[in-house]
Amino acid sequence: MGIQSDRAREVLLNSAEELFAVHGIDAVSNRRIVDHAGAANHSAISYHFGGREGLLRALVERHVAEVAHRRDAYVESLGASPSIHDFVRCRMGPLFDVLADLPRPSWRAQFLAQVAIVPSAVEIMKSVVAESSLPEDLRFIHGEMDGIPEGVLRGRAYLLAHMVTSACSDQEVKMNEGTHQGDWEQVGRFLIDAAAGMLAGRVTSPDGAIRYPSTPLL
Repeated sequence: MGIQSDRAREVLLNSAEELFAVHGIDAVSNRRIVDHAGAANHSAISYHFGGREGLLRALVERHVAEVAHRRDAYVESLGASPSIHDFVRCRMGPLFDVLADLPRPSWRAQFLAQVAIVPSAVEIMKSVVAESSLPEDLRFIHGEMDGIPEGVLRGRAYLLAHMVTSACSDQEVKMNEGTHQGDWEQVGRFLIDAAAGMLAGRVTSPDGAIRYPSTPLL
């Protein structure tokens, strides 16, 4: 019974992730998710997750756990004097590993893009990340960043989180369609290089940094 319940739960998660990715979180009803999963019990989401918020939290927790599992090897590889590129790779690399391990077609990057634009989902993501095992020195990007105010760095990190999320969503769509010939390793290398360059870029207006909220998506 336990195995069957776990399997039913996983099918519901996969169905919700796909529908949320394609149609948007707020546009998909619980009934539609259950029907897409092929479940006979229309109260399956309440039974397995306690309701819609529990379902969404379970989706986010699954993703964060998969990323955290892969991050250990990156953290262990950091040398005594890591560069900003090393820190960015440690922060972002596990995401691309997770995306690469998903079967095709996949919906994870598109789902994360939807999470980023739904306030209630963003709050869930922040809560889950705060409870995760993310090392303290990786909760915000560090490195040799002399002369760059913290407010500027946080603003850049906010922009990068949305840039990377959007770019990965676009790439996933193309990969599903077969119109992108690369793989997630190539995409990851390109975006990590771009992110490290943006974070360490020259500051011309340190007092004019836009005050963005913190983001857990990068």
